[in-house]
Amino acid sequence: MRLTLALLLLTTPALAQDATALDPTAQAEPGAVALYLQASQLYALGKQAKDPLVVVTAARLIRSLTLTDTARLPDTARMPDPVPAAPTPLTPLDASTLLATARALDAGANYADLIERVSRDLGAKPKALTATASTLPPSKAETWTLNFYGGSYAELAILGDGRSNLDLTVRDATGGVICVDNGSADTAICGFTLRDNGAVKVTVTNAGDAPDTYTLLTN
Repeated sequence: MRLTLALLLLTTPALAQDATALDPTAQAEPGAVALYLQASQLYALGKQAKDPLVVVTAARLIRSLTLTDTARLPDTARMPDPVPAAPTPLTPLDASTLLATARALDAGANYADLIERVSRDLGAKPKALTATASTLPPSKAETWTLNFYGGSYAELAILGDGRSNLDLTVRDATGGVICVDNGSADTAICGFTLRDNGAVKVTVTNAGDAPDTYTLLTN
């Protein structure tokens, strides 16, 4: 029951999808980005609820993923700047950290054997995703230009640090809206399939009153 509740609380996709560059016949195939987002939210929920089983579930998801820290700059940062901004540090989730948290929460009471089995389980071949961290001041926005292959399901997401409210808008090369999320959270995911190889514009807006360090995830 607790795990089912956790899954129901995960972020829902940001959808609009009236862009002309999309392939309307393509089927959604949620992959590494969606799994990483789910793992992150399960981990946070498990720590809050002091539930080692939820944390172990998050660790199993993370073990099935390979995340690469990718140096990318938002469009505004590509202009000449006399004082280059230092890159925002990225601290990705890893299975060993999550399992250590699960052990601490469980203290050997109920799930010690399960935790150790998960720690030894290599699992299937990991799915790959890339990540870039950025810090956005309040009432500011930044736009990223990202390239994706046509005919392949694309995923991107933003995962904030919980200090503010981030909004997400994704547009195709013609300006058509692919996804939009104006909710009160700082986490959102967008999935789509372009007809042809091309770029999308990803705009992240800090609608809150505090800076937020977020991770931009793509497959």
